Amino acid sequence: MQVEKFKSSLKKAKILLIGDVMLDKYVFGKITRISPEAPVPVFLSEGKKEVLGGAANVLNNLSSLGVDATFMSVIGKDEPGKRLKQLLKENNIKKTYFYEDKKRTTSSKTRYLANSQQIIRIDSESEQMIPASAEHFILSKFKKLITNYNVVVISDYKKGVITPTLMKTIIKISKSNKVPVIVDPKNKKFDIYKNVFLVTPNQYEASEVSGISCNTNEEAEYCAKYIMKNYNINNVIITRGEKGLTYLNKNKIVHAPTKKKEVFDVSGAGDTILAILAISIANKIEIENSLYFANKAAGVVVGKIGTSTINMKELLEDENSDNNKKILKINELKKIVKKHKERGLKIGFTNGCFDILHYGHISYLEQTKKLCDKLIVAINSDKSVKKIKGSNRPRNSQALRAKVLASLHFCDYIIIFKEDTPINLIRILEPHLLTKGGDYKKSEVIGSKDLESWGGETKVLNYIRGLSSTKLFEK
Repeated sequence: MQVEKFKSSLKKAKILLIGDVMLDKYVFGKITRISPEAPVPVFLSEGKKEVLGGAANVLNNLSSLGVDATFMSVIGKDEPGKRLKQLLKENNIKKTYFYEDKKRTTSSKTRYLANSQQIIRIDSESEQMIPASAEHFILSKFKKLITNYNVVVISDYKKGVITPTLMKTIIKISKSNKVPVIVDPKNKKFDIYKNVFLVTPNQYEASEVSGISCNTNEEAEYCAKYIMKNYNINNVIITRGEKGLTYLNKNKIVHAPTKKKEVFDVSGAGDTILAILAISIANKIEIENSLYFANKAAGVVVGKIGTSTINMKELLEDENSDNNKKILKINELKKIVKKHKERGLKIGFTNGCFDILHYGHISYLEQTKKLCDKLIVAINSDKSVKKIKGSNRPRNSQALRAKVLASLHFCDYIIIFKEDTPINLIRILEPHLLTKGGDYKKSEVIGSKDLESWGGETKVLNYIRGLSSTKLFEK
């Protein structure tokens, strides 16, 4: 994979972005009871955040990767519009041009999440086409800027910014300047996108415009061919969720499967893919490599809650290093746990020596993970194990034990502690769940009283008799 070439291409890409901007709001909380007033759940709000959405999320991804990008859009003279400009400033994004329309409602989406699951989304938006004065504003800026950029990106969420007149003129000006136009389409009427260089419909959109089912690879190819033929579009990429990406032009067909990832939120994954493809096209990167990085980027952002971006480190790091990233120091883990709690995730904690990883360990670690969203496994340091188990232990060093545990998909974070017990870690991290495998009473589990004080719970899980590291060593 041409990692270095892609890395250098980030600085060379110069992207002019136009599209519908949105304010994405998230309210995090929990549901523990049904309302006595009506048969509806009671949502207890515990936190909230606001992020850039729609085309602004494409911009945020480009900015996060260090790409030179300029953005044009239309907003209302309202509170969401003001907040969007504030967020751009907070993210140090400066190259933006907004036409502010008094009569327009700035699009916003408010999502309510309980235990990391979205329970409802409330939208406020305008789908009216922007006025001629707004079209003139965008086109006048576009004509002045086009010669400084090597790709034009249209992020059309069908909220009225991308009008037929605007789209037709952008395509004409871009062609005369030999700048490719790529479009993420939401409009069912693909006539508006005729003659662009690339479109990136999702599976549903491709099926809707072609009238052909788009589930299998063969069907996706038929959909792409239909779009190419009927709308004179040279390149089509269909985003197909967990099935990956399908690319077609007149010379090549590529199906790029995605790797299975833990999915928390698919919001904005298409925006991230669009940003990566724009960078790739700007630098004429081979399509196989472009799709690889687009898939990888999407896999990262769906593992985050809320509309999210990817940074260069996440995009370019070796996937084989994923397990090593699980092994953390307390300061790193404390920050991560705080973020997870803000998102409403349940934190589980367990500990042990794990000198030999046997089925008993696997069983109760797996059980623990089923009871929480993120599982922290704390292991005794070599010095601590010697003190507890004797001078001939551990047989495996703390580094090796940590790596073995990190390779298990149900262990999210590994931390090594030097003390005899993990009580200090428990008090610092304040997990929601503490588990132990074996013949213990809850009151005997170290940290159980602390968990009670902040509303957590302690569980003693099934113990498989006859399985212990000490007995295995004796055999």
